[in-house]
Amino acid sequence: MKKIILLAAVVLSLNAYAQTINGKINFMKGQKLEVVTETQKTTAMEVMGQSMESTVNSTMTEAFDIEDVTDKGATIEYKVKRLVFNANGMGNTQSFDSEKEGDRNGQLGKMLEKSLKNKYKMNVDAYGNITAVTKDDDNPNAPKDAEAEALQGIVSSQLGLNFGVPKTGDASFFKILPGKELTKGDSWTDSASAAGHKRTTVYTVSDITENEVVLNYTEQIDINATQQIMGQEANIKANDKITGLVTIDKASGLLKQKTATIDNSSTIEAQGMSIPSTGKTTLTIKITAK
Repeated sequence: MKKIILLAAVVLSLNAYAQTINGKINFMKGQKLEVVTETQKTTAMEVMGQSMESTVNSTMTEAFDIEDVTDKGATIEYKVKRLVFNANGMGNTQSFDSEKEGDRNGQLGKMLEKSLKNKYKMNVDAYGNITAVTKDDDNPNAPKDAEAEALQGIVSSQLGLNFGVPKTGDASFFKILPGKELTKGDSWTDSASAAGHKRTTVYTVSDITENEVVLNYTEQIDINATQQIMGQEANIKANDKITGLVTIDKASGLLKQKTATIDNSSTIEAQGMSIPSTGKTTLTIKITAK
């Protein structure tokens, strides 16, 4: 009887140990990670008493090449591989594919040129925090004027994508788990605030299996900012409420998939006009190793 109890205790202790994770990421030198982000966005906007609806569907493929790995972290090269989107609104339909020369040379291609050439290297520590960033010599994303920044921000917002260059001290794309041990049911909060943007994310470990870590999360994003758009000052107020699911590879600590549903409400005030809008976005991110 004592042997049975002892054996059961050992099994239970091993099981409990297996269900504990930490936030370290095990990068592999030479590994090429391809990130595919798919978004589907619908928006309803009120302009001069009329309601206008629009839809935007996009797919962006990004590449993260793990160039070097040390006990302190990794050196990673980033570049955009492809962007495809279709937009419908106000009676117009537009489409774009960065692999088509005609699209790259068109009006949208010129607008997105700098974003598509966004290439840089970053150093990250073992938990995915950025310790250094170096832009590629051909990266055109040098500091821009406020209006150019605002226009790029609007395009990024409409596509549900981020074309910016990160900064030292930022959390990288790979940073999700905190730097502490976690078990099933644990929760933590991640927040950031800058230039009229405030974000609060609450993660909860919903399951830990032999191969995966599954997180539920909710996120609140509030924006209250003034920007110069086409020579005019515009005040933008927006609120995003997000719910989603994150799946992480247990062995490496790398993100495998992320899904989100985003409910948005916003108001743009400019030239004495107030333009309210509401929208819903579904987002899916998948990572594969090449």
